Amino acid sequence: MPNINGYEIFKTIKSLDRFKNIPIIFLTTLNDVESELKCLKLGALDFIRKPFVPELMLSRINIHLELASYRKKLEFLVREKTETIENLQDSMVVGLAELVECRDGETGGHIKRTAKYLEILVYAMAEAGVYSDILTEEYIHNIIRSAPLHDIGKIGISDGILLKRGSFDENERDYMEQHTTLGGIALQKVIDATADESFLYVAKDMALCHHEKWDGTGYPLGLSEYNIPLCARIMAIADVYDALTSECHYKKPYLHSKAVEIILSSSGTHFEPYIVDVFKSISDKFNVISELYNQNVEIIE
Repeated sequence: MPNINGYEIFKTIKSLDRFKNIPIIFLTTLNDVESELKCLKLGALDFIRKPFVPELMLSRINIHLELASYRKKLEFLVREKTETIENLQDSMVVGLAELVECRDGETGGHIKRTAKYLEILVYAMAEAGVYSDILTEEYIHNIIRSAPLHDIGKIGISDGILLKRGSFDENERDYMEQHTTLGGIALQKVIDATADESFLYVAKDMALCHHEKWDGTGYPLGLSEYNIPLCARIMAIADVYDALTSECHYKKPYLHSKAVEIILSSSGTHFEPYIVDVFKSISDKFNVISELYNQNVEIIE
């Protein structure tokens, strides 16, 4: 191109969002290998030297179009298979959560409600720009998928403790608290036996650490502040809110306003202050979920 640098034009086109995916073929009088390599490294689809034979050029373009068609079909098949696998995984997650529900109806309802609370809270955090570097679309997707598994360790707790009427003594409480460790161990075994599935790592962190506290007085590891995985810090609020507002065999539920008051007063001790601030701004949405589930009304997605 006389008086114009074709490389710079190419870079400019590729820098524009609406043009960046358009395939570009260099048609040039340059015939050295270095120029061809430079074009291909920049992302050119092909490099054709002048003078060119029209039939040959058309044939090469048709080949590229055919390859592009194959690539789109392959991408569609991969996407379709990925969705199938993900749906299967989600069904297994729900199935595992329902195993807990079969043993303890209270825990089963708790699993459904906390999953909804967490979803509301994590989207509110993303909208508020809290932890924008961590709360990517993928991470949000994984944390929502993982939520039903946060109490999966309760499968390993005996009926005598899990279904006990009344409060626990110290030994019983220590035993019940092992559900976090049991859940973490179980999910780690799944991770070890499967391909790299990022949502399983989130699920393990959540199951193991959702009873940790911001000030380090939680269990099972006594983690504090940012050493607690973000997914567990978020679930901690959803988990406690549900425990406060739900009726169980050893207590009556608190009013929504009282539950919110308790959570706000625990900012900086039990819960991370930033997440509590977001919770405060959307706590009315928690109340809607709580009332619907407590009235046995199915939530429409």
